[in-house]
Amino acid sequence: MTRPRYNMRPVPGLLRAGPDGDVFPVIVTPYGDRVVMRGEADIGAVPLRRLRRDATQDARATLHRTDWRGWRLDVADVTPDSWVSGIKLKSRLPLRGLAIVAALLLVIIIGLWLGRDRIIIATAPLLPHRVTDQIGRDYLAEMGRVCDNGPGSAALLRLTARLAPPTLPEPLSVKVIDSADVNAVALPGGHVALYRGLIEQAQSADEVAAVLAHEIEHVAYQHPNQNILRASGPAVIARTLESNAGEMADLTVLEKADKAAEAEADAGAIELLGAANISTQGAADFFERQGSFLSIFSSSHPSDAARARRFAGAAKSGTAPALNADDWKALQAICGA
Repeated sequence: MTRPRYNMRPVPGLLRAGPDGDVFPVIVTPYGDRVVMRGEADIGAVPLRRLRRDATQDARATLHRTDWRGWRLDVADVTPDSWVSGIKLKSRLPLRGLAIVAALLLVIIIGLWLGRDRIIIATAPLLPHRVTDQIGRDYLAEMGRVCDNGPGSAALLRLTARLAPPTLPEPLSVKVIDSADVNAVALPGGHVALYRGLIEQAQSADEVAAVLAHEIEHVAYQHPNQNILRASGPAVIARTLESNAGEMADLTVLEKADKAAEAEADAGAIELLGAANISTQGAADFFERQGSFLSIFSSSHPSDAARARRFAGAAKSGTAPALNADDWKALQAICGA
């Protein structure tokens, strides 16, 4: 197999020797197994084997040294047959990505002794937020219109801030979807979707607060991230190796959380409501009145009667409404007329 023949003409460039180094205009010329850079003074030479390049765009490319962090050479007038095109592309996987992959592989090896579920639980926190966030955004985009009328969104933000614990594994983002379904769901990447139908069915802000607290606890336990690993683990892990997460929704099917996860979220919701001084009676009332809480997921949730008893048993006196009257009215109208 013959090696491709490249155009060996010099190209203009800008050399930066380190992150804080000065910039020098240079002419870059290949000589055998190295390139020579000349400016007002003879700058020096670099072996070709120590150079890597970014992808060429608009006849420009950036060269990096493998042995000198922060060194870069921006070159122009790069044609498809230029010697610059013969330099190896810089790896798309940064050192941080390598560390993530190594950790994932270690978890998988250990998990071979422990079982699939333990692998998933241990691996979920290692997924980069850029990947899980994109998956969550893709799901939101497919759910329908996101409601935002100003006062209603402000009320939702206040309710979220009151309930959210001091620390979560991923940034929390709560939206309302313009759908008549009586439903709510926690998504990968810290996203939570409440449906308009649920807010319309609720008879108080305390009931909505209970649902939201439950979904926040799914985020806290990283149940959505575990679910996407169960559905499409290899595909999701493969995406962590790429610089662009993009188009993730087509890779996975959002699975129902199991009853153990739902019980964890219920227990955590009771704690969140207590810390926010919001009565758990709202959740109990909702369960008793609703045929099945979050009906789409009814098969994965404990029975409504059992949950109603659990939340009613945790109710305390001296609590404050989840929202004042004006904020509750604004939240009910968040999707408009």
